[in-house]
Amino acid sequence: MAKIGLIFNGVWSHYALATAPKYRDLYRLLYIHDLDADAVRDLDALAIPFQSNQAVLTEKQVIIYDFLAAGKKVFLEGDSSTAWLDAQWEDRPVNNYWWVTDPTSPPVSATDYDHPVYQGLTPRQACWHTHGVYTRVPAAAEIIQTNAAGDVITWQTRQYGGTLLATTLDPLVEHGVQQITHLDHYVDRLTEWLSGVRPAPDRLTIDAAAYGVGARL
Repeated sequence: MAKIGLIFNGVWSHYALATAPKYRDLYRLLYIHDLDADAVRDLDALAIPFQSNQAVLTEKQVIIYDFLAAGKKVFLEGDSSTAWLDAQWEDRPVNNYWWVTDPTSPPVSATDYDHPVYQGLTPRQACWHTHGVYTRVPAAAEIIQTNAAGDVITWQTRQYGGTLLATTLDPLVEHGVQQITHLDHYVDRLTEWLSGVRPAPDRLTIDAAAYGVGARL
């Protein structure tokens, strides 16, 4: 039974991850316009991926905060909006080539590897590239990752009752895209932290049947 609701607005990488054989029993696609209290009632966690519709998230913010108030978890990746989140995200150029030009200077310079999502990860597995930085986070937030300039990349707060983990990394989208081949390490730990269940250790694969390939017309 799925324990994580993946908020979905039609982006194919979100669909690819949620329907992949190793994750499909743990993630449930939640179309953002259908997001309501009934849709999340039986879930343990929500995942809000990069490339989500921030305007509709603002309209639905009471659902997210009521979910947190029930003691549950929310994971937010990529960009965000101050219209619904008490933090300031700012865009920055995405460096997709740092491991070739300067492999000793990743976009993230400090990581708290005691956090369950990051335990056991190597620096390369804990950062591939970032989508902006947080220049303001809630006062009580725990800082998990920063860049060399001290800007916040990943943070966490429990001030809403449950646990909100926010990052400018984009593991769910990139894993669905499958261009970065080592993201099973991160996404498996993230999935276990969100649901309490560790996915199978095999690599992410795509189920052609989820796309209608091979189906009879």
